[in-house]
Amino acid sequence: MESIGKLDVTVNWVKLYIIAFFMVLAIQPSIARNTEADSTVIKIDKRNQTVLEGGKPNVSLKEDLQALFQKNGMLLDDATWISIRRVVNSDITKDTVLVISQNTKTINVAIKANASSQVVTNTSGRNGSNGSKGAVSVGLNGVHIKDGSEEVHVSINGVVVKDGGEETRVVWRDSAKVARRNGEFASRTGFNIYLGLNSFTNTGAIGGIYNTKDFELSPFGSRYFGFGWTRSAAVSKGSKAALKISYGLEFSWYNFMYENNRYLVKGTNNIEFKDYVDDKGQSVDLSRNKLTVAYINLPVMPYVAFKKSSTVTYLGFGGYVGYRLDSYTKTKESDSGKKLWNHSSFYLNNLRYGLAFELGLKDFPDLFVNYDLTELYQTGYGPKVRGLSFGIRF
Repeated sequence: MESIGKLDVTVNWVKLYIIAFFMVLAIQPSIARNTEADSTVIKIDKRNQTVLEGGKPNVSLKEDLQALFQKNGMLLDDATWISIRRVVNSDITKDTVLVISQNTKTINVAIKANASSQVVTNTSGRNGSNGSKGAVSVGLNGVHIKDGSEEVHVSINGVVVKDGGEETRVVWRDSAKVARRNGEFASRTGFNIYLGLNSFTNTGAIGGIYNTKDFELSPFGSRYFGFGWTRSAAVSKGSKAALKISYGLEFSWYNFMYENNRYLVKGTNNIEFKDYVDDKGQSVDLSRNKLTVAYINLPVMPYVAFKKSSTVTYLGFGGYVGYRLDSYTKTKESDSGKKLWNHSSFYLNNLRYGLAFELGLKDFPDLFVNYDLTELYQTGYGPKVRGLSFGIRF
């Protein structure tokens, strides 16, 4: 069965390339005729970077092309201009033809490496005068036909025609599709990873039976981690931006790394901090002393999406609701390396909700900030502190 499946795939590829081959044979004469007479053919001198026919003096190549495109009812957008300029400034020593289509109109941009050479060769009159036999080969790289000194290679990238020492390349390119692809709006849809730091807010409310120093956190040791999946739906779209809303499912972990040697325990009526002592009852230093809280969250974020090519790709402001899955403390002695874990509720609130802000950037991880509106501990069982996390989103 596996071999039959592979055979079907091969047959489909052969069909595709044979169809492409006959399409090329059908359009090849028309390309040649267009190069000679059709007004939608624009010839560019690669060396001097000027339009050969119909160009204006003392005008840049881009301005010349913009006028000619407009004359033919087409638009020279940034993506098309970049493609033309890339070929003009390249080291290619052969003539190249870019076939640019917009809606139902087409322009052939013939970039001539040597202004005195023929850009497109009509291959309709092949005669194989050297007497050699023709050959046709079909593979994953395309269809290759050889007849005497003439060769034609057809692939999904375009057509290459060789006639003796001359070589002509026709590159298939639909500028409308490229413009649509470059014009797509950013989206938060997909799998996301959050890496950052977290801290306490409202620490000014710590007092009474609690010592503010017990809640001092290591700035870089208190890390936030999360991952999840999101979907997006468009609310409205404009020419430059779109309003979307995203939703999904996420898992996140607060890691509050304490600076001192007093560790957190669940007391009878509230949380408590105790001095850490070893098995001998002696006070020892801790290299790690943290509280970890894990949540499952449901985020909802309306956001304004901009074009993917923009510096700022999207701007979002929304919220989230989460539920505590687990919580534990971890201590590690500096000298002995002994580790202890203690899983407990620690009078933490099971429900968590808050506000979220995100900023999407081009060629850089997105930025996020989460601010809990709920207090970390249940009322009367701990200080009125809240969680805050910020960092980057992949």
